[in-house]
Amino acid sequence: MFRSVLLLVLISLSGMVRVWAGGAGSEVDRLWGGIEPAERPVLLPVPWRVAYKEGRLPLADLSLYIPADAPAAVRFALNELKEMVTVKTGRAVRMAAQAAEASFHYSVKNAGMEVPGVGEKAEDARENYVLTITSRDVRVDANTSTGLYYAVQTLRQLITGQGREAVLPALELEDRPALSYRGVMMDFAHGGLLRVDEIKRQIDFLARWKTNQYYFYNEVSIVMEGYASLNYQAAYTKEQIKDIVAYARERHMDVIPFVAFYGHLHDLLKQEKYAALAIGKYGEELDPRNPQVRAILRDWIKQYTQLFSSPFVHVGFDETWETNRISQDVDSSIHSEQLWLQHLDFVQKEWKKYGKTVLAWTDMNSYYPDILSKMPGDVIPVIWEYAPDTNAIHHYLDPVLKEKRAFFIQPAVSGWGHIYPEAGYTYDNIDLCLKAGMEHQTLGLITSVWTDAVEPFVRSSWMFMAYGCIGAWQGVAPDKNSFTALYSGIQYPVVRDELQPALSGLALTIDCLTKCMGKNTSNLPGGTIIESWSNPFSSYYLANTRAHIDDFRNARKASEEVEVKLIGALEKAGPKDSGFINSLLVSARLLHYTATRFIWAKTICDRWNEAMLEKKKNDFVYYDIAYICHGFLQDVMDEAGGLKDDYTGAWLSENMPYRLNTMLGRFDVEYGLWQKLLLKVLDYRITHDREHVAVNSFEELFRPDF
Repeated sequence: MFRSVLLLVLISLSGMVRVWAGGAGSEVDRLWGGIEPAERPVLLPVPWRVAYKEGRLPLADLSLYIPADAPAAVRFALNELKEMVTVKTGRAVRMAAQAAEASFHYSVKNAGMEVPGVGEKAEDARENYVLTITSRDVRVDANTSTGLYYAVQTLRQLITGQGREAVLPALELEDRPALSYRGVMMDFAHGGLLRVDEIKRQIDFLARWKTNQYYFYNEVSIVMEGYASLNYQAAYTKEQIKDIVAYARERHMDVIPFVAFYGHLHDLLKQEKYAALAIGKYGEELDPRNPQVRAILRDWIKQYTQLFSSPFVHVGFDETWETNRISQDVDSSIHSEQLWLQHLDFVQKEWKKYGKTVLAWTDMNSYYPDILSKMPGDVIPVIWEYAPDTNAIHHYLDPVLKEKRAFFIQPAVSGWGHIYPEAGYTYDNIDLCLKAGMEHQTLGLITSVWTDAVEPFVRSSWMFMAYGCIGAWQGVAPDKNSFTALYSGIQYPVVRDELQPALSGLALTIDCLTKCMGKNTSNLPGGTIIESWSNPFSSYYLANTRAHIDDFRNARKASEEVEVKLIGALEKAGPKDSGFINSLLVSARLLHYTATRFIWAKTICDRWNEAMLEKKKNDFVYYDIAYICHGFLQDVMDEAGGLKDDYTGAWLSENMPYRLNTMLGRFDVEYGLWQKLLLKVLDYRITHDREHVAVNSFEELFRPDF
């Protein structure tokens, strides 16, 4: 699917992929227009059609003309091009006095239509563009300003060289998306809350991969008038939301409110003031039978429509297990399926009053098999499945197909259970969802990023977000085996040689750790992170470490190599990328510490037990375990203590302070475990004769615990 050194990919009108490959002097080289393999640009997403010609255009020769009366969206695209050329050449772009004098030419057929509307189809050609480059000039012909903006993103990737050596290859390129709706869902409810400037950086990043929807998943993390105490100092203001919406729209991205309007409202319902709105006790789900519920939701809908201009809204309606459980175990008068349908009908009609089209998840068809046939006709079903499992995907997809409903499909980045996403699992999930969606004419693909685990940095998910968005434009997932290298080269050209092995090494570290942990953590959430702070001296974890010692050691080795690469990247990177790289470095160190604490617990127990129980002499065991500058216990305290401050800095570079103390508490408790253990060992040595030999194992004698 990708161009490599000797590979050219063209996507035909039918959406099929044609590949030409060969050696030097082959048809591939002819199609590349004489560009040497090492200098051939990589384009992601792959354009619909591209043919390279002989010749190059020196970037320094490019001149622009920006009409004073140009629409704002056109001016924005041209100014982004201007800035990009200035950065690449190191000199200001020559501005022409009139269009005829410029070497960059463009046409935009239709005004407006900056973001996708309801009912949009890929064949509507809103985002299409044609790009022609010769040795003299550049021309973009676009249907709308969106196409012009996307052409600029493609030009960004086509530039090779820097300064006076920066050039554009001669070519003819035609591009169009396979899917009209290509979104990312960002979780602003479970983990930390991203800083507004971080959200903007994320939007800039996603725009480069031609993403056009940004789903703002919110439970109660937006300030609502009349609810002052709800998530106080842990929510976005209305001004911030409006700023984010406007910022994204400039980049042709629609910010869509994703609101929990049935389940997942624990932060509301845990307050006494609102507890009576719950169907359970301080639970997750509203009681739709309560008239006050409808009054509050009407108020929220009115306020949301004043913040979000999108024609869409996603209302969730997933995982309403609590109502189903209560109907079976507590109150048989509750008809949970009927209640679900009635509540969705109410919510959809209320949003429709404001001209909004409702999207809703369909996972409750696992409990109510006929729910799709009864779902309100104006609601667009959204199928979500986060496992790389075709059967699981079709479990939710087939009922939608049976009812012949238009639908969205939603895979996810597996960052909810690991410090760094599980790469193979994520790629395969996105691949299978996209494949199923394309086979059955999905309206769009939404790549989810969940923050349930709180601790991980969202920046670790960026590459996987790009993977999903690129696949949605192409209609075919990128080649996962070459993707990390190609992505690193495009996104981080200055440090590509460090970033590519670092990202691959992080994935390898997680692969090693998943062999050791996460087997019994389903829905906690699943993954390695739940166990990463568990007591490594418990009998369960000591046995687990002994069984997986090689995997833990391999995780440490891999993370240490990652640290080396990222430290090298920090030395070369500019300020624009250093914060991102540092977040990856702290993540690598967290993974290293996870493996270290389990290995060191085993090592400490083995060292003591060997000396005291087998050799019957202390044999410098106190020195090895408890020496106050280089003992095993001090090793762990040093590593954890250093991580705490660096984690704080990385967190605050990405997030608001909200929930930081929750995370730092883990470091404090962790440090206390090892410090208490150190004192116990020292006290035992001090209160016994120097040659005393213990008769109990380390874990029995000292009972290490938090």
